[in-house]
Amino acid sequence: MNDFFENFNQTHGLEKKFISVQSELEDVNGNKKDIKIELMEDGNPRAVAFFDIDGTLAHLDSIHGKAIAKLFPEEKPKELEKTYYGGFKLGNSFREFDRMRGIYIDKNHPEWRDPEIYLKERFAKHSKEIDEPGNEAHEIAAEILKAYGEMAGNVADEIYKENREEFKQSNIEPIFHLAKIYQKLGIPMVGFTANAKIFVDKLAKYLGLSDLFIDIATDETMSGGGKENAIHYLINELEEKGIKVPKDRLIFVGDSIRGDIGSSITARLKDKEIHGQGVLVLKDKDALIQIKKQINEDSDLKSIVDSIDIHGLVVSDVPLDEKGNPMLLSRFRNKFLEKL
Repeated sequence: MNDFFENFNQTHGLEKKFISVQSELEDVNGNKKDIKIELMEDGNPRAVAFFDIDGTLAHLDSIHGKAIAKLFPEEKPKELEKTYYGGFKLGNSFREFDRMRGIYIDKNHPEWRDPEIYLKERFAKHSKEIDEPGNEAHEIAAEILKAYGEMAGNVADEIYKENREEFKQSNIEPIFHLAKIYQKLGIPMVGFTANAKIFVDKLAKYLGLSDLFIDIATDETMSGGGKENAIHYLINELEEKGIKVPKDRLIFVGDSIRGDIGSSITARLKDKEIHGQGVLVLKDKDALIQIKKQINEDSDLKSIVDSIDIHGLVVSDVPLDEKGNPMLLSRFRNKFLEKL
């Protein structure tokens, strides 16, 4: 990743070429911004970046905590939140709410509180039923997701109305700063997140994502699979807008190796041209130590790390300048950026 930043700073003395495309996302006033993209000698952008949203660009616990409590009002809030958050790395919300259904609605699978047990005992045997429309398990999960999305969207509206500063405070500033660096470099950015569209549209407005991203793929885009479907969808959308996507220069930024960065490997099964690198967002050094341990103990994670160049970015270790701005391009990168 150090070389990655350095390569971005290289210039070739050529006249720069740009195109502009309109974002699909609306700001709080209902406007859609024109996104400026720089083209390289081959007519393609220097890269295309895919950002996870929840836990990568912003901490949304205050919204999720209130929304999930409304969905399951009879459960103990703290235990409910912990269980719900445990499934955030499953890849899409159809899997998440299929899991929550077994725990809290049918009440016959309390062991699914451990998402790894859910993956092995439930999802591995019934993945198509859960992910693909037309199956009972999928349709039930989709109904729960719809209800949850509406609740989360309403909570977001309430928070923005009462204290819009709370959204700014929820930002994970170094990652927003990374997105702004990409924006200055003319790199087109898109989002992919395991949340309902009705909720994501609110987040795009209140977090200012409409200023950065051309579009954000949601759970509805992922029917039939996970974020690998979102990757194909977003690439097609960019190309329909006239952006020639350099499929060997993709960047995947997220807080999950398996659910975010690893989805690029699954996407490669359908399109062998897809290659890139990953930025794993980690809260602190303890999280870095923990993920290293998991990689050593989990052959699936080890396989992903062996297949794609991934750097861990430790948010708490990013130095700040005198104005409090993150210094991602500083000479201190080795202190917060580490190859996994």
